[in-house]
Amino acid sequence: MGKAEILHQIKMAEEHVRVVVKEAEEKRKQLQADGKRRALEKVEAADADLRKQSDARYGEAKRATDARKQAVLAEGARKAQALVLRARTNSGKVKALVLSEFERAADA
Repeated sequence: MGKAEILHQIKMAEEHVRVVVKEAEEKRKQLQADGKRRALEKVEAADADLRKQSDARYGEAKRATDARKQAVLAEGARKAQALVLRARTNSGKVKALVLSEFERAADA
């Protein structure tokens, strides 16, 4: 084998190494892009799942709060109705008391 042939083989090997390195670099970039895409998809899926769970918990809390609010309002309405009834019941007594005090003051 002559010098020229050895130099030719070296050049061919160097070219082959350049091609393999270039292909490996392209493959690395492709794998990296795929990894980033998959990671982004997982983050988006987790975010959507978290949003769904948060919305569900918010809905539960809102329903519980609304139920408590309705119970408090109903209790307040019941107490107000009881006060009105008691006031109506006592209004006759109050009228009689005022009238008797007025008559007593007028008699004096």
